[in-house]
Amino acid sequence: MGWKLEYDGKKYKNVVEMGKNIPLLTSVLVQWTDDADWIAANAAANCYDTNITYGGKLAEKIVLHCVESGHNTVYEHNLFTFFKKVPIFVARQDLRARHASFDERSLRYCRADNESLTYYLPDYLSETVIERTDDKKKQQFLKDMREEWIELHERTIRFYSKYTDEELNEIWNEFDLNGERVRETVRATLPLGINTMYMDSRNAASWIHHSAKRLCLRAQKEIRLIAYQQIKQLKEVAPIIFGGVNRPCMMSKGCTEARKCGVTSLEETGRWEVKFYEKIMKPKLYDKK
Repeated sequence: MGWKLEYDGKKYKNVVEMGKNIPLLTSVLVQWTDDADWIAANAAANCYDTNITYGGKLAEKIVLHCVESGHNTVYEHNLFTFFKKVPIFVARQDLRARHASFDERSLRYCRADNESLTYYLPDYLSETVIERTDDKKKQQFLKDMREEWIELHERTIRFYSKYTDEELNEIWNEFDLNGERVRETVRATLPLGINTMYMDSRNAASWIHHSAKRLCLRAQKEIRLIAYQQIKQLKEVAPIIFGGVNRPCMMSKGCTEARKCGVTSLEETGRWEVKFYEKIMKPKLYDKK
């Protein structure tokens, strides 16, 4: 297995240290199966009784055929792990995953005073975006919203940190309350924009399925951003398996959404993005005829 704890050119001794330094809304590939493409090629070659050589065109062709045909089992032998620092509302999307393993930082003991507890501020509430707004009424509205957003989250964090402080254990005992029980329940006050950090491990088939769904233009912007980060890193370590992963309308099976995004132009069947259809799918469909 290959692994690294590195972000933006800086190496870290562990994920705790990494988590304190990487920005919110970040996903970092920290472990992967070396030569995942070759492992998948061998799994497929065994199924079809095909002799292949390392780095050969036949090995690449057989993997691409399996990806195209949905023969998922041949690349399920490969494992990829990401370390994520995201708002809780983004993390919840991962719960819909198939064949995933998670280990999340516990909010039972996280403190605000060591910068381990932060919150998400959307781009439209950034000072830069607000200052660029020409409409004074709109600008003031966004300024007010920004102030309320920050005040809400910081007030909640203060409340959380105050009542999860272990120094209060004696008081909880006096009240005949369990300090750990209090810390567990006080977490319920934290908004969905509070950051969480966790390890997310899946096989290649699960990452392909998950990435395509989250790259769709109907997915929330923040969720798409994480998916873009992840698939870019996956393509670096397994370019054959993940090379064709894109938005569903730019993959062979096409868009299956009943309600289309309305952002990209689709060909008449509503399945494929026009340019992708003309270049890739139309020739394939014609050849089948």
